Amino acid sequence: MIRFGIIGPGKISHRFIKGMNDVVGARIEAVASRSIERAKQVQEQYGFDKAYTYLECFEDKDIDAVYISTPPHTHFELIQLALKHGKHVICEKPLLGNSKDAIECFKLAKESNLILMEANKSVFTPIFKQAKQWIEEGIIGKPLYIDGSYCYRQLFGDDHWVYWANEAGGGMFDVGVYPLTFVHCLLNCAVTEKTRMAITHNGLCDGFEQILLRYENGVVASVRGAIDVQTENKIMIYGEDGYIESVNFWKSHDIKCVIKDQIIEKHFDFNSEFTFEIQHFVDCIMNGLPESAIMSSKHSIEIIQIIEK
Repeated sequence: MIRFGIIGPGKISHRFIKGMNDVVGARIEAVASRSIERAKQVQEQYGFDKAYTYLECFEDKDIDAVYISTPPHTHFELIQLALKHGKHVICEKPLLGNSKDAIECFKLAKESNLILMEANKSVFTPIFKQAKQWIEEGIIGKPLYIDGSYCYRQLFGDDHWVYWANEAGGGMFDVGVYPLTFVHCLLNCAVTEKTRMAITHNGLCDGFEQILLRYENGVVASVRGAIDVQTENKIMIYGEDGYIESVNFWKSHDIKCVIKDQIIEKHFDFNSEFTFEIQHFVDCIMNGLPESAIMSSKHSIEIIQIIEK
């Protein structure tokens, strides 16, 4: 049984907690916050055994792994502390704001025989697996172009961390990382050409950003991320003989494939899209793997490098 500590009981952590309900071989034992009062509130809400400050959780020898769900600018310090205290780490996206820090953290994880994995749920879902299977089976023919978007408009105060460009803020790091990761892990080859255009938010960061990529296998991809503009958010994979489509692909239950006049639709029942990434992480630990083969250190670092200015 892998015993988890939650680091940062913010909004996203409650969805992780729900996702844990259907995971085999793991349980949440503790919740930790900067404020012990806040940690105790969440402990009582869910009936967890322990409430801690961050350091207390890292020092608990009964905790095997931690889920870090704090804002991105805190990730480096918390990842380092967790690994140095012998904890496996699954950390919310974006993992880090620059590739130098990411390389350093993955190096420490490897030296410590611990797993560090970015919690980018988009590549663990049944939707991603189905799209990959259809492409490998050649149902849509040779893939030519992929278009992916996750853009929303919910203006915060300009002092909010989501606008801190040097700390993994901005539209592409915040949510554009979902379509980018989907595309990059799906194609699993090198980027040979990159072009970007952005609309800045009050001179602070990218309020909207679009990146155009050409991959080594010839596929062209366009990915968009925004915190200032709402768009239709979906993944479209166009091949020589048809296309694959999924709306809200990072959490969707549905995907379809259109080939000439034939439509193939798939629906997947699940309670939480978080369950799949957690189960994969737990399985990696239980099987003694050095890292995830799906959300690998290589993929996480390359994705950061694509976004880096």
